[in-house]
Amino acid sequence: MIAWDACDPALAQQFAAQGFMPNMARLLKTAARAPVRNPHGLFVGALWVSFSTALHTARHGFHCWDKIELESYEHRLSPPNVAHLPQFWRMLGDSGLRVAAIDVPHMKADHPVNGIQVMEWGCHDKHFGFHTWPPELAKEIESEFGFHPALKGAEAYEVRDCAPDDDIHRDNKFRTREEDCALLNDLMAGARKKKELVLSLLNREPWDFFVAVFGESHAIGHQQWHLHDPSHPRHDRDTVEAMGGDPIAQVYAELDRALGEIEAAAKADLFILHLSHGMGPHYDGTHLLEEVLVRLENHYAATSTSASPAFASALKRWIRPAAPTLRALAHAVGVPHGLRKRVGAALETWPADRRSQQRYFLEPNNTVYGGIRLNLIGREPRGRVQPEAADALIAELERDLLELVNADTGKSVVRAVQRCADWHERTPSDVMPDLFVDWDRTAPIERVHSDKVGLIEIPYDHWRTGDHRPAGLLLAQASGLPSGERLPGLAIEDVGCSIAARLGVAMTEVDGVECGWLSGRENVNSVAQTSS
Repeated sequence: MIAWDACDPALAQQFAAQGFMPNMARLLKTAARAPVRNPHGLFVGALWVSFSTALHTARHGFHCWDKIELESYEHRLSPPNVAHLPQFWRMLGDSGLRVAAIDVPHMKADHPVNGIQVMEWGCHDKHFGFHTWPPELAKEIESEFGFHPALKGAEAYEVRDCAPDDDIHRDNKFRTREEDCALLNDLMAGARKKKELVLSLLNREPWDFFVAVFGESHAIGHQQWHLHDPSHPRHDRDTVEAMGGDPIAQVYAELDRALGEIEAAAKADLFILHLSHGMGPHYDGTHLLEEVLVRLENHYAATSTSASPAFASALKRWIRPAAPTLRALAHAVGVPHGLRKRVGAALETWPADRRSQQRYFLEPNNTVYGGIRLNLIGREPRGRVQPEAADALIAELERDLLELVNADTGKSVVRAVQRCADWHERTPSDVMPDLFVDWDRTAPIERVHSDKVGLIEIPYDHWRTGDHRPAGLLLAQASGLPSGERLPGLAIEDVGCSIAARLGVAMTEVDGVECGWLSGRENVNSVAQTSS
């Protein structure tokens, strides 16, 4: 199984049709394909942990790299707590099968496995530092292959929550032309080096199950979407020419070349290519959602005799636009990461106090879907909303958010407000949002207005110009599977269960279920006809 992290399925199929990805084009003709359903609203952080553990988000508990701490209302980093969770390849190993897992995001290699694990050598997401099982394999890889030039982070073994591609070759807020070219070159070189590492590990022995994830597609999509998309406000044609063309097309083509060599070397009974989720322009309003919520609370306080005093948001309005500049300046002058983290925590004390006195507050949920959590009595320590009043408050919030208009386009900025409980099991101790804000992502959202909030202007000035889309795609090639047919989709947590079933291992105490055509226990011809 080869996976391309955040490699957009629609874009990859377009590049395949245009001749940039011949191996992908061939697989589209010779393999069965199926859409993959990722955890609704929470997919950006949750999907890889759901893949690895075959558990729903509510059970594995990870959906975002940060959270609002229930006890204190303070903003905290939230690395995935995965040490106690099963990994389906470890279950395969426990059944006597030989397994290898390479760079599966958000995973740790701190438990024995009947085979090898290599984690965070070349991942977009970094939490635990480069490490392996067995532990001595890390030094062996370092000696033979070195480190990924773009995705290893400042120190490969450092335990730190970050995305290394955010900082490499970026001395100021935005990259210069030379820095953009350097990042592309390092990602291309890293993909080639990753291919050599994967081939070396693949050829060590005839594995029963082998999975390797490439992170370069994730990094290039976030960092250089504007150079791929001519309609993007920050598109720079001269930089694209200096790079030798569309940078995303170049990285996808490099991954395609790696795919061809790995598939040829694998000689597998079942070969899977998984495109985990998509990528598109970073058009959302999550960066201004907190200010929207504060102003809605202020409006409520000004018009209700039962409301608590409104909190002045002038300080927040000043510090939010300035924060990216301050972070970039601190990074540029070499302020240590630990000090930057402590200062950021200190600045959060005032918002934490404000959150505790609001009826609702922003709950971190990455950026694709905004997240809102109600301050419920009996759940939050200083709750302000009675559970029986939650439905009315949600209806009020929905009305208010749907009234927000993009001042630059005249269109509503919110497509829908959705309840998390309609999609995910909830527990009193989870830190998931209660509501998802589904933004209209057809244009940048930097100025919004409504009668209640007035005009809010917060430019999106982050260096990431690409962000995620939920669609995933799985291509599977094996004897008995139809060529070029679309088969019924499956949930991300079903993938490991189905692979295990195909290998004769029944997974227990998981949420995933076997997909009949992938597990080999269903007549694929009738399935393909039904799907068509």
